[in-house]
Amino acid sequence: GYGSARAVTARPRVLERTLPLERGARPLPTTVWFPAELGGRHPVILFSHGLGGLPEQFAPLAEQWAAAGYLVAAPVYPQTNGRGQVNARDVRNQPADAAYVLDRVLALDDVAGDVFAGHVDTGRVAAVGFSAGGTTTLGMLHAGHHPALRAAVSIAGRRPLPAFGGPATPLLFLHGDRDRVVPIKAGRDAFAAVPWPKRFETMIGRGHGEYLDPGNPAYPYASSLILDFLATHVPVR
Repeated sequence: GYGSARAVTARPRVLERTLPLERGARPLPTTVWFPAELGGRHPVILFSHGLGGLPEQFAPLAEQWAAAGYLVAAPVYPQTNGRGQVNARDVRNQPADAAYVLDRVLALDDVAGDVFAGHVDTGRVAAVGFSAGGTTTLGMLHAGHHPALRAAVSIAGRRPLPAFGGPATPLLFLHGDRDRVVPIKAGRDAFAAVPWPKRFETMIGRGHGEYLDPGNPAYPYASSLILDFLATHVPVR
């Protein structure tokens, strides 16, 4: 089974559960944050961490999205997480991992007795990612991409290997102009390649994603910008 949900201390209206997913030989344990009170159908946000990262590092953002009514699914990628040796070349395999996790979460809508049964909006999904997770997110948007993907956010990401294709998917890019890990030019190059409605937000004076830390002065602006974008393109009904 998928285990029991537990309350998140910081936001009592948000619960958390772990799904022990696996794509072939690739383990993808996935944390899902969700509203404690599920009513109607809730859109899904697929979140991807960066190199050496873990989903729990982004819990404040995920909890904010869940409190707003989203189901937030964040897998631990097998070769780029913070619990073992990082293999950056494996990022190319992560878009398929993300799509697999997304399908498994959406499928819970039809699992009798599951807490998500009847509460997943299977036709409306957003993908968000940071750094290598931003590249993973962009890599999901290839020809024939998942039809439920309605919006995506790349935070300090790079252009993926596959070309963009498939149904138009609005994109938001956030990138610090002092990012020394993924230079802002890499984000702008990815932005230039996108053929759909898009917005590039330069985080002035910011480096590699510190604006995702609630203790950072830029966090309120960055977090509000992301949530407003999601609410515009994948609104909670």
